[in-house]
Amino acid sequence: MTIGEQKKALLLIWLALFFSFCTQPQHAPTIRFPYLWLDVQGFGGDIDQQQFPEPSGICYHPQRGTLFAVSDEGFIAEIKKDGTPVANWEVGGDLEGITFNPRTGLIYIALEGDDVILEFDADLGEVKRRFPINREFGGDPNFLQKQTDSYDNGIESIAFVPDDSHPEGGTFYVGNQWDPPCIMEVFVPLKSSQAPEAEARIISVLPFQMDDMSGMYYDPDTKRLNVISDADNIFAEITLDGKLVREYAFLGDNQEGICLDNEGFLYIAQDSGGIIKVKDMRNK
Repeated sequence: MTIGEQKKALLLIWLALFFSFCTQPQHAPTIRFPYLWLDVQGFGGDIDQQQFPEPSGICYHPQRGTLFAVSDEGFIAEIKKDGTPVANWEVGGDLEGITFNPRTGLIYIALEGDDVILEFDADLGEVKRRFPINREFGGDPNFLQKQTDSYDNGIESIAFVPDDSHPEGGTFYVGNQWDPPCIMEVFVPLKSSQAPEAEARIISVLPFQMDDMSGMYYDPDTKRLNVISDADNIFAEITLDGKLVREYAFLGDNQEGICLDNEGFLYIAQDSGGIIKVKDMRNK
């Protein structure tokens, strides 16, 4: 092969690699999330009335008709859908995600750093149980990397999916921020253990990939997980087995929590401050 032929072959290989890279799936949605920004009379916009510090997770509790938000500073707040404060508690730790069990009304909170799921009883205003997540998966004892002082890493979002046929009444989906960025299905012994602390374990990792999955909720109507990325300002709908259904460019700033209420309003907890309320206009 001549030098000219070698250069031509190398050029063809480079072009093949370049176009192969360019055609790989990238998280750069061009469709803007459809929403309606309401005025004050519509109880939209920023509804935070108490300057809740660093909101990092939020969920709607249909049995109480209220919202629960958690903070990086270890606080839990219960508020009405217009933002009116109802109650506040301090449990400590870096609280990053929150969900609830519709069968019991109990609330579950993702504690970053230690990677623990806390069970919180709002009627008593106290943590009832702790479920540390075993870091092992697929034979790797450190699949779930431990947070270090110099690196912000750990579980960041959580959603409970009820299932009457499940021995524990349902399962949890937990988003890990980095190392690796993933959504894990986690078995938590809600019924099989009554101990104040019992181990949770990873039973599967979804194939869906997105950096910094900072917020998540389960929609029982569509039976899908709704996930947001703070790093990329993305909102995604995925199936419970991790298949992407729809993806949008998302609104907000430093979005770390998300939930949908019974009237179709979407709430976004922003780590930089504020709880944004908009009307979800998907499928309208």
